[in-house]
Amino acid sequence: MAQQQITLLGCGKMGSAMLEGWLADTNLDANFTIIEPHQTHLGWLQGQKSVRLYADCAAANADGAPVSTMIVLAVKPQMMDDAIAGLGNMKHADCAYLSIAAGISTGWLKQRLGDAAIVIRAMPNTPAAIGKGITALYADAPYQASNQAPNQAPNQAPNQARNLASQLLAAVGQVVHVQDEALMDGVTALSGSGPAYVFLLVEAMTEAGIKAGLPDDLAAELAKATVCGAGALMAAVDTAPAILRENVTSKGGTTAAALAVLMADDGLTSLMTKAVAAAKARSIELGE
Repeated sequence: MAQQQITLLGCGKMGSAMLEGWLADTNLDANFTIIEPHQTHLGWLQGQKSVRLYADCAAANADGAPVSTMIVLAVKPQMMDDAIAGLGNMKHADCAYLSIAAGISTGWLKQRLGDAAIVIRAMPNTPAAIGKGITALYADAPYQASNQAPNQAPNQAPNQARNLASQLLAAVGQVVHVQDEALMDGVTALSGSGPAYVFLLVEAMTEAGIKAGLPDDLAAELAKATVCGAGALMAAVDTAPAILRENVTSKGGTTAAALAVLMADDGLTSLMTKAVAAAKARSIELGE
């Protein structure tokens, strides 16, 4: 694959995590144009010869920033309209777009970028910061150009763009491909927002430990290590979570007593179902 020119529009926490993974990927031959108005957290980019950093697209255009192979849209959904409008000369026919904004559909983006734009939608999550994220990726199928003869092969640009997007996202964790874009709101609600649910679980376990009589610092250490260890165990073995749960639950024991509360009709599964449904509904709203 030829050297790529990647523009990252928005370099906050997720954008920074992705960029760090890209720069560490020895299989990725690319130069990067970074558009980010708030740069105090980006001092670590000094000395990176493959990176150009600008406060806005106007400054990048004025400086003659190179034409992009792909523009990664990593701004908040509420800012996407203004961000796209500000692309100016950076937006062109041969460029592909990778959006990681919650709720923003490929159709919404094509209304602003043009019907022929190659648009890929993805939803990463925050463990990408340590290379342990998971990203769901949706891309349209290869298309037949309107001015293309029937006996010509379909335009392969979408395939190339999909492969590049997969490589960029694989640099920060696992990538799964979604065939139906309608699933992306559910993906956002489950895995995109999911790390916050796990962090809240640790908070809740810590508070429960304190109320059970443990010192604050001990409760916090035990809760965090327990969740991290259980997650590492799930990742290390080819065993369903339900079986792992059953394996550590003795009939009539302490774990069984706790699970009777958590698995009640109004327990954890009910709460989580409501939480994911609320997140999905908000994702849909953001795309309207």
